[in-house]
This record gives sequence, structure tokens and C-alpha cells, in this order.
Amino acid sequence: MRDPLGHVLVNDRDPVEHFLVIYGRIMAISGGLIFIGLIAMSLVSIVGRKLGFGSITGDIELMQAGTAIAATAFLPYCTLLGEHIKVEFFTESMNPRLKRTIDGIAELLFAGMASILAWRTALSAIDAYEAHEVTTLVSLPLWIPTALLVPGVTLMIFAAFYRSCVFFHPTWRIPGNHK
Repeated sequence: MRDPLGHVLVNDRDPVEHFLVIYGRIMAISGGLIFIGLIAMSLVSIVGRKLGFGSITGDIELMQAGTAIAATAFLPYCTLLGEHIKVEFFTESMNPRLKRTIDGIAELLFAGMASILAWRTALSAIDAYEAHEVTTLVSLPLWIPTALLVPGVTLMIFAAFYRSCVFFHPTWRIPGNHK
């Protein structure tokens, strides 16, 4: 299986990578669809305001919640392909084996930080639910968009942990590796 740029993504002998690619893509596509919906809502609101029909009530609140959810949906696939911003200035000229070890440690640390983020986000959703917090204009319960951040961050944990395992195994192919 190849992505639109021609990179091999799924290793047929590795069901874990296959699962991560499939669900990462599903989440990324859903995030893209959310963004398209938000753009449409924004256009309707702006045009309605300019033509004198008024804007969509709570469009800014919905834009904020939707943008957070959509952006989080891209994280697992981005993590699996190793497409996060990283500074390789010092490691680029290193021995490939040492570089792989350092990259594996970095992915493991990334998975740890993502775990903390998922845990705290889940606690925030629970807190917002218990406090009955809602947005000002449309009374959207805040726990809903907050809880919808958790699946993306959770799948990101598994993608980062998988990448760390790949880096520590010298013969495994690195997902998203362009070389």
C-alpha cells in the first residue's frame, strides 16, 4: 500500500502498523472533513453577515471546538509517519545505528508526553462534565469537544510507541521513511 506521494506505508507482515495506518488515516480524513465543515460554516456566517442576514450564532465557539478536534485527529497519522517537526542538526551526520537509537529514545519520550497529555485531557473532560460547563452562546457542553480530543491523542501514543519499537529493532523498516 502506498500513500499519494508513493511512500510504502503498510508492512504486510506487521498487523500493528496496518492497524495504525488504517485508523490514523480514518482519523486524518475525519479531521479534514471537520475542517471543510468549519470552512463552510464560516463562509455562511461571513456571507450572511455581509448580506444583512446575520451570522451563525456561536460560530466562533463552534470554530474553536471544531478546530481543536480536527487538528488532534491529524496527530496519529503524522506521528506514525514521523512528520513532526524535529531538529536533526546534530544527529544527521551520526552513525546510522546510533541515530536510530537516539530516534527510538525520542519516540519513547514522545509517547510518554502524549500519555500525560491524554490523561490530563481526559481528566479535563471529566471535570467539565461534572461542572456542567457550557459555551456562552450555543450552550455546547464543554466536555464533549474536550472528550473528542482524547482518541486522537491516545492513538498518537500507540503510533509513537510503535515507532520507538521500530527504531530499536535494527531490521524493521521505519514507517514513512523516504529513503
